[in-house]
Amino acid sequence: MSLESIINYTFKDIKLLDIALSHPSQKVFASEYQRFEFLGDSILSGCISKYLYNYFKDANEGTLNIMRTAIVSGNSLSKKALELEIDKYIKLSDVYRKNFGEPSSSMLEDTFEALIAAIYLDSNLDTAEEWILGTFKTELKNVREMIKEINPKGALQEWSQLKQKGEIPEYSLRETSGPDHKKSYTVEVSIDGKVLGSGMSSSIKNAEIDAALDALNNIK
Repeated sequence: MSLESIINYTFKDIKLLDIALSHPSQKVFASEYQRFEFLGDSILSGCISKYLYNYFKDANEGTLNIMRTAIVSGNSLSKKALELEIDKYIKLSDVYRKNFGEPSSSMLEDTFEALIAAIYLDSNLDTAEEWILGTFKTELKNVREMIKEINPKGALQEWSQLKQKGEIPEYSLRETSGPDHKKSYTVEVSIDGKVLGSGMSSSIKNAEIDAALDALNNIK
């Protein structure tokens, strides 16, 4: 089975795919590969950011940033590359393969980004965006649950116990707005009387999570 059939995209210019799959150790397309990697990284981040901004209208900047990080982190991209079996198609030099064997996680991440650039250069931004959103459909659908696994409220409490003499974060409901069928809740989190973050969501629980994320973003 060809990689094109696996990723569900057929290249008009197959050389673009060759560049995206050619690890710099081969030295044939080393410079162009790195340029692809740079471009693909920017396109991926932009497309995911746009989707999150449009879809999660109640999420603040800190929450959106952590959502994006959860999806486009190096670990996430290397896993996605393995799902698409990109590791089987990366072109490595004989010396590299002899000394290191299979592609590393960072190599998988870089090649995935280069592949995005190749798709964009072969088509257009709309097509690349459609491919990205389709490829990350499951992650985008479950991103709220993904960031909950980070446990921002627990992380904030741990920070407070270490840095604030054991003070416990306190969450306060500050505002409720909107009609009964579509209410919005604003929550603030404070430590020792100082407000560190706020969050707004359609549920108090998610608003508290967003507030904790905002606080973590602010103290960092």
